Formats: sequence, C-alpha cells, structure tokens
Amino acid sequence: MSNEQSITQFLQFRQQPEDLDVTRNNEAINDFQTKTIELRNHRPQWITYYQSQMIDKEIYEFINRFDSNNSAERERILSHPSEKLECIKTLMTIVQKVSKLSTLQYTVTLIDDLLIENKNRVDLFHQYSRKYKENIYQTLSKMLYLQDDYLVHQVARILTKLACWSGERMPDKELRDLIQWFTERLVEKNPYKETLCRCLQMLFRIDFYRMAFYKMDGVKQLVKYLDGSLGTASSKDQMQYQVACCLWLLTFNEHIATKIQSGYKLIPVLADILNGSEKEKVKRIIFATFRNLLEKSSYSEVVKQNCLCMLQCKVKKLIDLLLQSNIEDPDLSDDLAFLNAKLETLVMDVTSFDEYTLEITSNRLNWSPCHKSDKFWRENAQRLNENNFYLVKRLIDLLKQSNSPQTLEIALNDIGEYVRYYSRGKNVIEQLDAKTTIMSMLAHEDTNVKHQALLCVQKLMVHHWEYLTKLDLSEAPSGQSSGKPVGTKA
Repeated sequence: MSNEQSITQFLQFRQQPEDLDVTRNNEAINDFQTKTIELRNHRPQWITYYQSQMIDKEIYEFINRFDSNNSAERERILSHPSEKLECIKTLMTIVQKVSKLSTLQYTVTLIDDLLIENKNRVDLFHQYSRKYKENIYQTLSKMLYLQDDYLVHQVARILTKLACWSGERMPDKELRDLIQWFTERLVEKNPYKETLCRCLQMLFRIDFYRMAFYKMDGVKQLVKYLDGSLGTASSKDQMQYQVACCLWLLTFNEHIATKIQSGYKLIPVLADILNGSEKEKVKRIIFATFRNLLEKSSYSEVVKQNCLCMLQCKVKKLIDLLLQSNIEDPDLSDDLAFLNAKLETLVMDVTSFDEYTLEITSNRLNWSPCHKSDKFWRENAQRLNENNFYLVKRLIDLLKQSNSPQTLEIALNDIGEYVRYYSRGKNVIEQLDAKTTIMSMLAHEDTNVKHQALLCVQKLMVHHWEYLTKLDLSEAPSGQSSGKPVGTKA
C-alpha cells in the first residue's frame, strides 16, 4: 500500500477511541488523576505574567476570560469563528513562554480538559498549525523530555488524542519519537505507568498505530515488562492487566498476530501470569489474547504452533478447570469455549515430534518423556536434520547461551541421543563446530551438567553403539543411573 493510500484509508476510518484515563465526577482512581484534580483547583495568577511582560495584554485578557469555571463560556469561545483559533494560540503561547512548573502543569491540563469536553476540538489545533505555520506535534513532543513526570505524561495524553481523534495521521517523525518515549518510560522508574498504558491502548485502537509500534520493536518492551513482573514480590495485577490489554489490542492486527509468538515468545509469559494471578480481569484479557493468536492469523501452521505452545504451557488444563466452574462473564465463557475446541482438535493430531520441536524452540526445556525415549529417538533422530539442521543448531545455541543447568543437561542429552541414533550425527556435530562447546561443559560447576556432558562426549567417541549400553558409567553421581537426570525421583 502506498503512503497516499494509507493516509486516505486513515481519513476514511476516523474512530476517536475513548480516553480510558479520564477523571469522572471529579473522583480519582489513580495517582495521576489525583494530581489532575488537585491542579484544577490551583488557578495561576495570570496577572503576574502580564505584569512581568512574559505574556502580552491580548494573551492575558484572553486566558483570563477563557480560564473560568464557566463551561458555557468556554464552549462559546471555542465555537466562535474568530475566537476559537485565538484560544489555541493563547494556550500554545503560554506553554512555550512560561517556565514555572505549576503553571505549565495547569496549562497542559487545561488543554487536555478542553479536548475531553469535545473530541472534535483536536481539529482546532490542526487549523491553528496550518494558519500559523507551526508543527503542533513537534512543539509538544519537545516537552516530553522535561523533568516532571506529571507534565510529560499529560503532554503524552494530548499527543495521543491529537493522533487518534483527528482526521489527520500523526507525522512519521513525531510518531516515532512518541513511540520511543513510551517504550523508554515503560522500563524506567515511573509513577504513572498506568496512564502511559492507557495512552497506548488509545493508539492501539487504530491499526496504523499498531503496526507503527510493532515495526519499532515496541512489543519487546511490553513482553519484557510482563516477564519481569513475575519475579516481583509486590502485587502487579493492575499493571499486568494494563500491559496485557495493550498486547491484546495489538493482536487484532493479522500480521502482528501471526508474528508475535515467534518473535517475542509471548505465550509462555502470558501463561506464567495466568498461573500466578488470582484476578479474573487479568485472566480474561489473557484468554482473549490467546484467542486472537488462534483466530486472527490466516496461516494454519502458525495457528498450529501457537496451539502447541499453549498445550506445552498447560493452558489446556487451566481452561478445563475454569470450564468446570461457574463463569458469569459471557465474553470469558465464549473465549474459553473457542480455545478449548481449538486445542481439543489439535490434541488428536499432535505428534511427539511436534511437541519436541516446540519445546526446543521455546527455550524452556523440561525432562519430558521424549528426551529419554529410545523409541522417540529411533523414529525421529534424522528429523533433526530438517530445515538445514535447524533443531541441532538450536541445541548447540542453548549450550552457548543458556544459564539454566536443566536446559544445559537436556541439550547435552539430546545431542548425545542424536549422535547415537543418526549414523552421521557425529560428522554433523563436527561440521557445526560444537565439540569444543560440549567439551567445555565437562568443567561446568553443576554436577548434573558435568555428568550429561560426560555421557555426550562418550557417545561422540564411541563408534559401535551396540557396546555403549555395556559401558560401566560408574562416574555417575551417587543415586544417579544413566537413564534419569540427577535429582529426579524414580
């Protein structure tokens, strides 16, 4: 699609998504809203700015008249043919000329409030921009890097509304700057992350902005935040919900729904949260995301791999448990029924090699039965050569990259079994230059890893496999047989 076609399509489907972080009835539900209510009650002394010549008489008289508690008067001004753009000019002049923090906070809150009162007022800012030859996005984007958390998040809210509520698409440069700011602030220490997520949720109601965020690798930070939240002691349910909601909205795009699991390993992270959270709304949004991953992609192989990953992550067991309970939420009930039907169908067709492939590519290795099954390796060892030895290379990469002793143990075991059951396996390992890596594991600090490395090296060196089972592996740690990993119970 050309740039002109994309802009035309954007204009045709003006959506104006709701501001989910707006204060209602002057009641706050988070810290950002509490600060907003507080600021509304501290009107600046505009006269002092006029007296100090920071603003001229015209600006002073206009802001003094506009900044009143009379919403009818504000509406009259913003509807008047000659005054409406003067109002925008006044507000933009103040944010550019005044440096006092409390006044800047108050002014951007005033701008946000006038947009909340009427979404179509965003068009006034674009009319002002054209009349006075000022890039309104650029002016506001510069404010994102000021040193006050409340101020920059209120500016981000205004930019988001301008991007979502107008008939004009946000310029590419300023959009990239805004997305970069969002991703940076998500991982930094930030008291208003919930407000940040609400902005993203507005953006992600519009497909063009979903793809812009995805192309800038923004999904990486969302998944990273969720993965990191699993290890925190304090409750993160609300932020887990907000970030998961962002991911849910992103997966309404077919391309993103098709690529997000292979690119960011989203399903295991969401499954871990699902297992750890007691909040129904968190579970509801995760199951809705899982449904999108199976429903929005038109690639059957992708859908199959996503199903397999959900099975491996025990999602099916959670669904079975929930289906046995009394579910009052019709949307959740519908999503569970859809997922259950899809996974049930796959269970009948899935092979042990499918499950093995998924486990290796997920980077989450467990001592599942296939790793120690002679039948599995006899039937499937040669299949590791498919796609230019992809699975063999993955096992070698795990040896080089993983810090998990269990992952190293299993990777060593599987390389050894591959060599044992595929006649040219030793040559493949040598050609892939993996022997040095395997040998280095003999010096690993973990006893079990060291033992599996010894077994793997023995298999690489023995040429007649019928004699291998006769070897006396007396070096194995006490209580460990050659058939089970150290530390497992019979």
